[in-house]
Amino acid sequence: MKKKVLSIMLVGALAFSMAACGSSSDSETTTDDTTSAAAETEDTSAEAETAETESSDSDSDGRTVITLFRSDDGNGAIEAAIEAFEASQDEYSVEWVVASNDTDENRNILNTALSAGSSEYDVMAIDTCWAGDMAAAGYIEPLDSYMQEAGRTQAEYNAGSLQAGTYSAKTYALPLYPDFGVLYFRSDIVSEEDAATLISGDYTWADLQAMAESYMGTDGTSMGITFQANQVEGLVCNANEYTANFTDIEGGLQAMKNMVDSAATPDDILVYQETETLNSYVNGETVFARNWPYQWGNLTDETTVGQDQTEIAPLPGGSCIGGWLLAINANSENKDGAWALLDYLTVGEGQKIFCSVGGYVPGYNAYLEDADVLEANELLSKEGFLNALENTIARPSSDNYDELSDALQISIHTYLSGEADLETTVSEVEALLAE
Repeated sequence: MKKKVLSIMLVGALAFSMAACGSSSDSETTTDDTTSAAAETEDTSAEAETAETESSDSDSDGRTVITLFRSDDGNGAIEAAIEAFEASQDEYSVEWVVASNDTDENRNILNTALSAGSSEYDVMAIDTCWAGDMAAAGYIEPLDSYMQEAGRTQAEYNAGSLQAGTYSAKTYALPLYPDFGVLYFRSDIVSEEDAATLISGDYTWADLQAMAESYMGTDGTSMGITFQANQVEGLVCNANEYTANFTDIEGGLQAMKNMVDSAATPDDILVYQETETLNSYVNGETVFARNWPYQWGNLTDETTVGQDQTEIAPLPGGSCIGGWLLAINANSENKDGAWALLDYLTVGEGQKIFCSVGGYVPGYNAYLEDADVLEANELLSKEGFLNALENTIARPSSDNYDELSDALQISIHTYLSGEADLETTVSEVEALLAE
């Protein structure tokens, strides 16, 4: 495996320097000599260019090089999975282009390269929100024929992640790992009967609001429930859950407004993002908190509330999906090899290695019962977490998701702030989703 950190090379400066050195040729050289020298130079350049091309397409063992664009989480998971892939066959090797940990920066890099028709990256890790945009632009390859030939079925993958990678009824990306919203609650405060109801998922938003109002104030808490209601992407994720994947827009937004206006939420809930939600829970201020799985790792022996005081439940309308997908560059010159790598990392042994080393939730359902994966991720042994995983939902698919998300945030936040009525907001949201 080759590992290359993404960077901008000063090729132009180097070329200028080389040209300057070559300009001091002997003025007494004859025309024939000059022509001969030029021809030799052209031949040499052509040979160098050919050698460079061959070098970039194959490694020292003659294996075709597949380029993977993916950030480094620092836990060794992707390295282990790539090394296993290279050891599993002798046709392909992998060059890992280490992308930034800044999601927006990576999206800009990919959009710039792909819009120019670049074949630099064969397989790319993409956010769940990017698939629709990239598919509509023709940047990524449809995978249905590859899946069919390999005997893969849609039911094998996490449903929400697969939905996120689908555009116009075609599959364009498969899950590397899913991330999804869950409900955290104080198991030392909530009754066993209510806890069992929450963990089963058999409850409504009104039920949750009633519990939040009932339990708040217990054991030093000052809030009943917190979630992401600021005018950011998190608001769209929460609205997706309240409306059951935007299938009940009116009922879901009304329930969301009821929660915002209730005594159970803090007065400034409309500025809450993930950080405020996390802090309110780990500091013992709230009984319930809707957040992502990463919050579990922030519950320690040193925080006011730890893991032994916490349980996890699914959300009434489904858990909004996040995480990362893998896609193939539509301009890749090594599509068969790209599929071999993508399939290995999403279904093959590489998926198991990636999840067991990194502690990720598998996007391939069969590994949810694998002993090594279960040992690496304690959450996979929790009934409420698994129930949430079974009902994941994707955000709306769009060929311009950023614009759609911004418009949804404005409309929904305006309603939650009391500056617009429900009927107007429902009409706006329906119109935005229909565009």
